[in-house]
This record gives sequence, structure tokens and C-alpha cells, in this order.
Amino acid sequence: MPADRVWSELAEGDEFAGYRIERRLGRGGMGILYLALEPGLARRVALKLIAPEAAEEEVFARRFAEESRIAASIEHPNVVPIYAAGEQDGVAWIAMRFVAGSDLGRRLNREGRLEPEAAVALITQVAHGLDAIHAAGLVHRDVKPANVLLSGEEGAEHAYITDFGVARNVATRSGLTQTGRFVGTIDYVAPEQIAGGEIDARVDVYALGCLLYKLLTGQVPFPREGEAARLYAHLNDPPPNPSLFAPAVPAALAEVVARAMAKRPEDRYPSAGDLGRAAEAALSGGPVTVPERTVATGLAATRESEPPPAPAGEGPTSAGGKSRPSTATEPAGRPNRRRRLYLAGAVLALVAVVVVGVILASGGDSGGPAGTGATTGARNSSEGETAADRKPTETHETKQKQPQTLSRSELIAQGDQVCETSQAKYKEDRASIPTGEEEPNVLYSRLLVGISRNAVREFRALVPPAALSSQYQAYVKAQEEVAGWDRDALRAAGEGDATAYAQARQTRDETAAERQQLAEAVGFHVCSGSKA
Repeated sequence: MPADRVWSELAEGDEFAGYRIERRLGRGGMGILYLALEPGLARRVALKLIAPEAAEEEVFARRFAEESRIAASIEHPNVVPIYAAGEQDGVAWIAMRFVAGSDLGRRLNREGRLEPEAAVALITQVAHGLDAIHAAGLVHRDVKPANVLLSGEEGAEHAYITDFGVARNVATRSGLTQTGRFVGTIDYVAPEQIAGGEIDARVDVYALGCLLYKLLTGQVPFPREGEAARLYAHLNDPPPNPSLFAPAVPAALAEVVARAMAKRPEDRYPSAGDLGRAAEAALSGGPVTVPERTVATGLAATRESEPPPAPAGEGPTSAGGKSRPSTATEPAGRPNRRRRLYLAGAVLALVAVVVVGVILASGGDSGGPAGTGATTGARNSSEGETAADRKPTETHETKQKQPQTLSRSELIAQGDQVCETSQAKYKEDRASIPTGEEEPNVLYSRLLVGISRNAVREFRALVPPAALSSQYQAYVKAQEEVAGWDRDALRAAGEGDATAYAQARQTRDETAAERQQLAEAVGFHVCSGSKA
């Protein structure tokens, strides 16, 4: 029987590869999932048939067999185990343990978004599962809500990551397969996957950051019209702040999202587990006690590659996830000519790929199969570490120096530079926005949010001398309050609430005046409005 007919026509009672089909669970871009019975063991499994076109590449059979073997060896409480894999009638298949439950995509469809505590609890479980996958040498490449299965009572769900490894079949070490198909789901795809560069475990860290944003806000990070626009945003736009759409999200957790979604792989968390632990610490207010490290091996191992350029004004991040002050000569957020040419070429290339037929591996981020597998095995620790006695691998983050305490003159010079850059940005962009100070204006509010957010990050990265610590921390606190009122004004502008907008603007201006006084106490000149 032709492979395409086998792949699309299995019905209840049919037998395939020794399994008896009971019903179809779902269908995605890479395959169809069935609930099937394995007669010899009298157990139900989730049987996935890989689409014939996905198996056309000449290296598929070799890689499929190898990755099936590796994936079947993974035993972790947050990873769905693979029982067996093979090929019949020209159709590749995978048998996984069936979980009678739902998935994260369906829960989001019901609830819209989750409270920060619930979101972090699930993200941490997924992170541990990804660490186990990376430690086995595999990269998932399609982390999204539909690929996170849930079991148990609401509020105490157990999360399982599924549809990894062989389902994606890493035919190359880049984001594209040999036949030019794009691997991943657009709303969660890392910049290096889009650019077709070399990939490693950090593409899953980026996707996990996107997933955390989705759980906190109920929407994807870059909800643009059209595939090309969304791909462009992943390459170009800074990570969105979830606090703008969900006020309950603390600033520290928003910073976790920002670092996870850094454009450059080396600026992200070195492992998914590090992201999960940072998210937990952001909620509790406590420190992260486990040193950051990568657990990935094999093709998933961290390696240096040519990353897409970081947005202008967004410097590399420190181990704490805060941006260092930019040394760019142009105002923050304004791409230079070289960067604009790069991005224009990248988007043209992406559009060309779409024109000739980009095939997404798994479609959207919801509506996936409700159950595909679970495991009770616990060979790995809850941290996803499969080699606890292995010496931690030195990473970009661990090699970074800790921020140095500045002298008084250095602090004043660097702080005034931040204020000068912010003021230049405001003057340059304000001229094109006719309203905003008195009546709600989204563009004007976005301008202020961007400026205040960048200023907060850069001021947080400076370490004052002990003699100025209390004055400086008070000033930074005022900066944070100004940024908060800017976000409130943007939210009110988006909702068309003139009263709330006016109140937020008034309080913002009052706080900004207090901030100037605090700046003068530190000794700033530009920031306080005084002369040097």
C-alpha cells in the first residue's frame, strides 16, 4: 500500500506495525497520532506516524534509527518515554507511552493565561525534562504548549515534554533540513533557527522563554500579521515585557523572560534548568543557589556560532540577566545602517523561503494531541542532570567577570551617559508623535516605556561605591517606579481609558520630579538637570 495512503487512512481496528488502532488523537505538520493497543503487552500507546514527505531526505532513515535509540534511553519524570520506533510500508513510526490527560495548549485556551506561580511551576518541570533531553544529546526544537502534556488535578499538574528528538529528526545542525523545510513553530523559534545557522540546546531555552511569556500573558511574544513579520520580529525586536500585559508579573520574572529570549545564544541561560531556577527565585525573592552550567552533550552541546546581530542599544547580558550599558554611538534602539541592511536581507530571504514553500513542523501552538505518553521512571534527578559527578562545563556566563564596584566619578559619568542617551532618544522620536502628553497615545506611551525600561536595566547593572549605596538604590527605585507608571499609561492608552491614562501620567511626572532630586543627591549632573 502506498505510504501516503497508509499515513492518512488508518481507522479503528486497523493493525499497523503490530499495534491495533483504536482512534485518532490528532494531526500535526509532521505526523498523525493514534491511540493504539499493543496486543502482546495489552497496553495502550500513542502511535505517531511520520509524514511521508518528512522522510524523503536521504539521511532520514539513518538519523531516525539513531535518535530513536537515544530517545528511548531517556528516563525522566518530566519526559514522555519512547517505547519503540521503526518503519513499515514506507512510513516511519514512533510508539510512546499514552497519557490520559490534556495539554498546556488546551488549558491556555480555557483560561487565557496563568497566574505567575502556576506558570513558573509548570515551566520548571518542562525545564528539567529539557535538561534530560539535552543531556542525552538531543535538541527538541519545537517547545510549545501543545507539546507539554498535563496530568493530575488542576493546581498540582504534572508536566511532561513530548514530541522531541526523532519527531524533528535533526538532519542537519542548522534550523533547516536538507530539502529546505523549516523545523519548529514560528511563535517559539530562536533567531539562529530562522537564519539557518548552527543550533544547540539554547534554541530550546529561547523557546522555553517564549512559552513562559505565553503562560504569563496569554499571547505569543510577537503576535504579528503574517509569517514573515513574525520571523522578522524574532530576529529584530527586543523581547516583550510580560508585565505590560499582566501587572501581576513581577519585574524580576520579566527579566528572566528577557534573558531567555536574548537574540544571541550566549546571552541566554546556559541550560533550561537554569531558566527554571531563575524563574523560581524571581518569584520567591531569594537567590539562585545552583551554579549555572550547561548539561548538554553531543549535537545538543553548546558551541560558538555566528549569531544574528543583537538589537542596537541592547548590550550583552551579565550572569544576572541585566544588560550592560551600550557603547553604541547611535541612540538605544536605533539600528545602524549595517544592521538595517542585514535585517532587510534576512527578511527577503525568509519571504523567499515562504514563497517556495516553508513547511512548518507542527503548525500552531495549540490544538495538539491530548495524550501521548508519560513515565514513572526516575533515573535522572529532578534537576534533569544525568551525570551528577560530571565536572560543570565552563560557559560564557561562568567566564564573565562579576560587575566591578565603581568609584564615585565613574558612577556619575556612566549614570549621566545613560540619562544623556535616554534624552537623545526621546528628542529624536518625540518629534514624530504629535500627541501623548495630555490625551492617550499608544505610540508616545511605547516610546516612554522603552526608554524607562532600558534606563532601569542599565542603572541596575552599575555597582555604586559603598558610601553612595543608599542614595543610589533610592534613585534606582525611583527609576523603577517611573517605569511602572509608564507601563500603566501604555496599558490605559491601549484600552482607551483617558481617566486612567491621565492619572498614570500625572503620577509618573510627580515621580520623575522626585527622581531628579534623588539624582542630585547621588551627584549626577545630566540626570538631575543641573550643570556639571
